[in-house]
Amino acid sequence: MKILFVNLLDDPADGGGAEVTIKNLMLGLKQQGSEPMILSTSATPGLHETERDGLRVWRAGIRNLYWPGKTVRPHAHWRRLWHLIDSYNPLMQGYLRRVIAIERPDVISLHNLPGWSSATWQTVYRAGIPSVQVLHDQYALCPSSAMFKHGRNCASQCPSCRLLRLPHRALSRKVGAVVGVSRFILDRHLSFGYFANVPVQTVIHNARDAQALGLDTADQVPKPHTGIRIGFIGRLDLTKGIDRLIAAFESLDLPASELWIAGSGKADHEAALRALARSPKVRFLGRLAPRDFYPEVDVVAAPSVWNDTLPGVVFEALAFGKPVLGSTRGGIPEMIQNGVNGFLFDPDDPHALRDLLARLAAHPEQLRVMSSAARVSAVPFLDMRRWVTDYLNLYQRLIDQRGSAPSSSHGVARAKS
Repeated sequence: MKILFVNLLDDPADGGGAEVTIKNLMLGLKQQGSEPMILSTSATPGLHETERDGLRVWRAGIRNLYWPGKTVRPHAHWRRLWHLIDSYNPLMQGYLRRVIAIERPDVISLHNLPGWSSATWQTVYRAGIPSVQVLHDQYALCPSSAMFKHGRNCASQCPSCRLLRLPHRALSRKVGAVVGVSRFILDRHLSFGYFANVPVQTVIHNARDAQALGLDTADQVPKPHTGIRIGFIGRLDLTKGIDRLIAAFESLDLPASELWIAGSGKADHEAALRALARSPKVRFLGRLAPRDFYPEVDVVAAPSVWNDTLPGVVFEALAFGKPVLGSTRGGIPEMIQNGVNGFLFDPDDPHALRDLLARLAAHPEQLRVMSSAARVSAVPFLDMRRWVTDYLNLYQRLIDQRGSAPSSSHGVARAKS
């Protein structure tokens, strides 16, 4: 089976969790005998073919004001114009049609579509190729991908979102299937009328490879320490609620406990967070591999204030036997059984996280008891074979329902790198 992935980025080094997930899925599909390839955007003009990790990669030069990869953040006026063009960008569709003609995929797996725009749904539909849209964020609803503004989650689309998303609702109905990587993200789109009447609407939670996480090589016995060691790992951004975590920790008198913060973010966000941390018990560690971080902490906090779709740090922590303190936002509650493998709290309650930290510091034995339950609850998120098979079964179902042959090939210059 030939599967063409379409995404803004192809390299996890340029992106984040979605790109890691896509790469893992492609590698898993290849191991099971399929032939996956990916089409992404690039700052380099033209269409070029390359290869990485044994996977075929097509890169298409962005036809918009700038490439939204790792570049200097443009002025707000340019960003607004970029998003206006990206609402429905026919200029990118020639690339997609050419790759479809060359590769002749059996199915197309659509992921994050900034740069490609909603016109992609129309292009794939007209090509007659079975397609699935995998939802990793809220970009189809909001140009910022988060529906989060002025420190609050948006209950509805603001006027600018409605304007910039005029084509999306109708065009989203042209795919053969829609997958939410969490129940939250699927229901969120359906509640706004997106993907209405799409034949297949399902949830497939992401998975991670235990070996890649370092579960097989990590020293699971933490170095002796007093008190409790609370950990946060991930992108250092105010939407992640790290400022509230720091405030809650510093408001308590826990002389033997520490707060470890691993990860990186935009320079201004990092500076703001470091300025909040007055106590030497709050340590910023920079980027760390999971196997170097999780074994050294007693509990992991996921205090997101925005609707985090399905933060992988939650099930990664559980896999290492670390209970998680998670906010009741986005897909986080789908991974935490309150009081069993962690605790849930309302991030808008100014006392909820503080009270949790105080209780655990007073009764650290709770964390040791919950450790086994945490590992058990992570098992489905480490079953890579099951995860890949779920997608293969979905692809086959779409092919059986609608299969078709793409149009004949057109010439293109290929550049190996």
